[in-house]
Amino acid sequence: MGSSEPLPSLTSAMEDYLETIYHLEQERRIARVRDIAKKLGVKMSSVSSALRSLGAKGLIEYDPHQYIALTPRGLAKAREIVRKHEVLKRFLTRVLQLKDSVAEDNACRMEHHLDPEVIEKLIGFMEFMEMCPVDQTRWTEVVSESCDDCVSCLDTARKRARARDKAQKTALAKGLTLAGADMGSQVIVENVKGTADFRKRLAKEGLENAAIVEIEKQDHDSGTIHANIKGYHISLSVTDASKILVKPV
Repeated sequence: MGSSEPLPSLTSAMEDYLETIYHLEQERRIARVRDIAKKLGVKMSSVSSALRSLGAKGLIEYDPHQYIALTPRGLAKAREIVRKHEVLKRFLTRVLQLKDSVAEDNACRMEHHLDPEVIEKLIGFMEFMEMCPVDQTRWTEVVSESCDDCVSCLDTARKRARARDKAQKTALAKGLTLAGADMGSQVIVENVKGTADFRKRLAKEGLENAAIVEIEKQDHDSGTIHANIKGYHISLSVTDASKILVKPV
């Protein structure tokens, strides 16, 4: 999910510009100076100066009279930044249970200051929380203040573990694939069918055995499925998704 070549370090402001260009390209296919200025709430002259700097670093293709486009290196760096934001926001909303707007604002401020190692640890922690049958992602301050008996939680955990095991066995018996998973659901990759080259290509996107995948959107018009794996957004065709056997988390 990216090049092994080291990516350049940027200031927080430069990262914001790169992230904005990435989102504009995803939303509208193109990025323009005035759209960047509007999203960031800055003057167009400030945008032009920042774009020249990003162009000099080889992260964007910039011509004052043309649309702005991310280079391959720029895309890799932008995806790295967006991933940090997504992971942090998910942690703040799902684990700490903050409101979406509060999580969004804090993720924006935090994403510039965390090392990649911290992000990987957060991902591992969230996956553990989501897989744990006690379902600690539903922790609340009210529960933490009033709970003084583990027996009921452990009984509930056992019931959930049995129910999940049954659901997973049923899904595997029916041959559930990523193409058939419900939107908004989380699934675990059980197996990837196809040629060695096909499996290798998907593995580069994180689609390999035991990976946890969240289905974000199913675009029936284009036959495309959009998913999130460890904070990375990926898109794949229904045909490819139908070759990926999964089971519910």
